[in-house]
Amino acid sequence: MRRLHNIGRLFTGTDAGVIERASVICDDEEHLAWCGREGEEPLALLGYVAHEDDCGGGLVTAGLIDAHTHPLYAGNRMAEVAMRSAGASYEEVARAGGGIVSTVKATRAASTAALEQATAQRLRHWLEGGATTVEAKTGYHLEREGELEATRILKRLGERGDLPRVEVTFLAAHAKPPDPGAKLDRYAKHVADWCADAYVAGARFCDVFCDRGYFSVSQSRRILKAARAAQLIPRLHADELARTGGSRLAAELRAASADHLLRANRADAVALARAGVVATLAPGTALSIGKLPPVRDLIAAGAVIALGTDHNPGTSGITSMSVVVAMAVAVFKLSVERALLAATVGGALSISRSDRGAVAPSKLADLVLWDADHEGAFAWAYGLRPLRVWRGGAQVLS
Repeated sequence: MRRLHNIGRLFTGTDAGVIERASVICDDEEHLAWCGREGEEPLALLGYVAHEDDCGGGLVTAGLIDAHTHPLYAGNRMAEVAMRSAGASYEEVARAGGGIVSTVKATRAASTAALEQATAQRLRHWLEGGATTVEAKTGYHLEREGELEATRILKRLGERGDLPRVEVTFLAAHAKPPDPGAKLDRYAKHVADWCADAYVAGARFCDVFCDRGYFSVSQSRRILKAARAAQLIPRLHADELARTGGSRLAAELRAASADHLLRANRADAVALARAGVVATLAPGTALSIGKLPPVRDLIAAGAVIALGTDHNPGTSGITSMSVVVAMAVAVFKLSVERALLAATVGGALSISRSDRGAVAPSKLADLVLWDADHEGAFAWAYGLRPLRVWRGGAQVLS
């Protein structure tokens, strides 16, 4: 067993709130056995502690959860980033040959080994931002074998002990393939047929880019119903570029998460909350596009909010969830407490996991010691630095 002691503030994410002068005991099976005030540890557990970690009076939280990423790709799109900075819209960039299709061409040309190595190197950066779980999407092959191989790569990487845990999302319905004669409706039918194979390859979720110029509500519904029949959990890119009904579809299907929501309105927020759909928001993307989601309406409706970097090769190079927490405070006007809860408890709900996101007995021992003595530092230091990160009680960053 391992004990973390001399914790100045323990942000639990539970009804216990913040515990001062705390300690935590991890069992030998990757879970937390106890947490509370230092000096009140059960003697029966203390006798089994073999490793002691002094936290130096610092702040400890559960490992952060990035609930929306696209980390498996080749190439880069820095030229189109410059185009957007000069005023080009998302759609204008795509018409100029940029956007998702540009990355698809580069990713298809890369070998499986090269993609796996590059993605592993990227995922390591998430630990440096305090994230111990990453939801990761496919979506840059847009053909059957490539999408299934991408699924298998992400599954393998999530099983490595030196990287964050990975929740694999099958996003073959990311865009129309850049192939001669490709049609969205025909491709949507193909993706629906691939869902069972994606589940076997290791995916837990199926996502669809339901938006203007991409997949319609009816196409998205067809894919996600097939996904559910194949034991995949539905989630949606919804109402990011235009209000096309993605939020309402997510509510109809009771998806795990509706993501981005930049064009959603108050009624959409109410529908999501009533259906128990998590609103997964990406402040970096909101800033890039220049449109904020209806955060206050979501909160007023009682919707759960999660946060994501939306790391991708075109609009967001962010890999640090501590940066995202700071941005959620500054851009979405969340309190530090609410932003941290969105990056932990909310993230766990977004990925349909009840075993993480909080510091409590039986939860995974995914923990972060921060270079701070109070959680307010997240809003002060854009990119608060972890001093140590534990995954399942094993130290993976120091």
